[in-house]
Amino acid sequence: MRASLTIVIALVAAACGNKEDAKEEAKREAEALENMAEAPKPAEKVYPPVRGEARIPCEQLIDPAVFTQALGETEPLTLRDATKSDAEAAASCSLVKGGAMLTAKEQEALAKKTNQRLGVLPGDDVCNITAYCWTVESEAGFKERCKQKGRREDSSMGNFACVQVIAQGADDVHLYQFFDEDTKCILQARGGPSNVDNAKILACANAARDSIGPDQIKTEAIMPTP
Repeated sequence: MRASLTIVIALVAAACGNKEDAKEEAKREAEALENMAEAPKPAEKVYPPVRGEARIPCEQLIDPAVFTQALGETEPLTLRDATKSDAEAAASCSLVKGGAMLTAKEQEALAKKTNQRLGVLPGDDVCNITAYCWTVESEAGFKERCKQKGRREDSSMGNFACVQVIAQGADDVHLYQFFDEDTKCILQARGGPSNVDNAKILACANAARDSIGPDQIKTEAIMPTP
């Protein structure tokens, strides 16, 4: 509309001046307005799920009751904050087995019954859930990095997971990483030092996927100006 109006004004002005010059001027004005209309818009800024390298409290990220039920534990699991052990994590939270701590004699008796395999005792980490939320991630990019690292592509969770197989004594223990669609974070589930039960570790990974959402990763970090 503005281009048409400019042309009309220029043509009227031609009655008092050079008609050809007025037409050229009108043409240039119209082309300039058309180019402005077609100019691409600036790309929209994309921010990571957690900005400013803010930390997420474990009490916010993890509901121990959910994991207690998911893992079939008879005693309530508790939380241990392990975030300081991973410089790239927004949160790293261990779920600790409940129950009465065993005395040295009780542990010795148990070792005899289980052929020196004590397993996860009260006070030990059953599993650890770590959230990497400081970078902009995508499912496709995550899958590509998994392939580059030579790790196993896995669907036992019902979604794509990148599995690292770690030799732990005579056992091959699984570490799960996956792109979480709800939060856009990379979530990781691994067993505690004495947990070689891959079924339990898988249950931890599933519980993390199902219970962690946008509300669990909210922070009060200072947001960059858009």
